[in-house]
Amino acid sequence: MGYVFMAIWKAADGEIKVEDFKKVTQEMMDRPLVKIIKGGNDMNRKEDVEKMSNMLHAADAWQKAHPEYAEKSWDFHFDETKHKDGFYYYFTRCPMETYAREHGFMEVLPVCCDLDYCTAKLRHARLIRDKTLADGCDMCEYWFVGDQVKDPQ
Repeated sequence: MGYVFMAIWKAADGEIKVEDFKKVTQEMMDRPLVKIIKGGNDMNRKEDVEKMSNMLHAADAWQKAHPEYAEKSWDFHFDETKHKDGFYYYFTRCPMETYAREHGFMEVLPVCCDLDYCTAKLRHARLIRDKTLADGCDMCEYWFVGDQVKDPQ
């Protein structure tokens, strides 16, 4: 969806302020169809955490089986021992970040990255992260924890 939002930004040719753009993307994520597509899992349930883990590990395995796409994909790194609760991974390469840098969308890339928080909410989770490539860090972190977990470990 981030690419779609960058296309909208480009089509607006600078007529949308970043703060207004952020409101538009958040409203879009609140639409019933998006909720159906992006939701459906409850990260408070162990089986849904496992489902997410399996999905991301499968994406990683596919990418590794197709090295010709490596530079156009995420490079997943998993650490199931880092946290007791939820699911944690990170990547150091993001095709959206690369695209944004190459085409001058760095101003709105953080708005696109914030969509991850909306997706987490739809999955009854909190996204906890301190680092993103969009902010100039060396990685994007993702720690999804069920929204009912009081003191995530």
